[in-house]
Amino acid sequence: MQWKILVVDDDISITRSIRRILEVDGYKISTADSGERGLQAIEKSHFDLILLDLRLGSMDGLEVLKQVKEKLPDQLVIMVTGFANVSSAVEAMKRGAYDYIQKPFSADELKLAVEKALQTVALQKEVEELRQRQMNKNKFDKIIGSSSEIKKVLSLVRTFAQTDITVLVEGESGTGKELVAEYLHYLSPRYAKPFIALNCGAVARNLIESELFGYERGAFTGADRTGHVGFIERSDGGTLFLDEVAELSEEAQVKFLRVLERGEFYRVGGTKLVNVDLRVIAASNSQLDKAVEEGRFRNDLYYRLNVAHIVLPPLRERKTDVAPLAKSFLDKFNKKFGRQIQGFTPEAEKALSAYHWPGNVRELRNVIERVALLCNSPQIQAHDLSIAEIPMETEDGLCISLQINLNETTNAIRDANYQLIQKILEVTSGNKTRAARLLGIPRGTLRYHLARDSQP
Repeated sequence: MQWKILVVDDDISITRSIRRILEVDGYKISTADSGERGLQAIEKSHFDLILLDLRLGSMDGLEVLKQVKEKLPDQLVIMVTGFANVSSAVEAMKRGAYDYIQKPFSADELKLAVEKALQTVALQKEVEELRQRQMNKNKFDKIIGSSSEIKKVLSLVRTFAQTDITVLVEGESGTGKELVAEYLHYLSPRYAKPFIALNCGAVARNLIESELFGYERGAFTGADRTGHVGFIERSDGGTLFLDEVAELSEEAQVKFLRVLERGEFYRVGGTKLVNVDLRVIAASNSQLDKAVEEGRFRNDLYYRLNVAHIVLPPLRERKTDVAPLAKSFLDKFNKKFGRQIQGFTPEAEKALSAYHWPGNVRELRNVIERVALLCNSPQIQAHDLSIAEIPMETEDGLCISLQINLNETTNAIRDANYQLIQKILEVTSGNKTRAARLLGIPRGTLRYHLARDSQP
């Protein structure tokens, strides 16, 4: 691993000297000739160590140190000071600097100070890696499934995780594509580095390039004064997950192909190449090859993304996983809501297994969350689930699930609907946004039902 060091000093001869001494040992050196430019640099990039001169121009080293520590409390900073300013350097250490070095210094003195600081950085990273691995272990222990379909998926994940190949994950909405991508990252050698996810379909097409690649200051109207680090740069060293990758604009596809081929790109409005080392996992809720056939997605980018391929089966094709998933979700929401629901009746388990689950695991999770809030029995009954269905075959053979209750009249349904909404509003303390999410409907639809069903 190459350590990245930022040198902030307005004396060009000093920065050149430091660069010459440290680059011999393989350090990657960046420089800034003022406090302002130093702060801009840390906004755009991560540095393992900062060498900061105490005496700068308009902004002195203590002020720069203060702002660095406010933004990055764990950032290690070595102050560089003249003989007459030792007391100020000691003051800087009281304010969070790791160490200081006096001018003039020898090459050995500089190397020793830097090595000592970076040993501390390495130890901090090791502790953080252990902490993250334990947190991730607890998280991914919750990947539930004993069906042959999900076992095949997990086997592929473990195989692909050991290499840096690009992976394309395909599956219907709600099947857990991001969770699988994150699990791939966790099992890989990059597990302690960032996992950065971007849903391309959730970003306006005219903004996707600036979000993905970042932009330089003044690149376009509204670009802020310090520029913006994009998702690719934030993923450096780790994994970038692009969901709904088919929604990338044509221009973004061309630029992203260069990232995959060369590991480099230009920020929007930039003229300097940015190099990155990252793994890419892409996902689509439809068959990406069809987008290629229709001319909506570049053929060359498709083959770059589809080096390894994982297809997530819909929940209706892994029926044996429904009950274990439902029980896992119930355990989670029992803890979250302080409930003690003991499980499901046999009839409820049959209903769960018989249902078509068009929204897949996400829909199952939402159903169990809603029931955990509202159920007043020791066990969840079939009627609590509100998923009784009549399967119908369409002309193309697809199964459609209609959620109905033939025993209710229209007025009774409206009354029950209104009572359900009121109950959920009660447990959400009147929060309509959260209530709508639990009901699985838009907030506007919730307002409509409240207005309509409250009419006598």
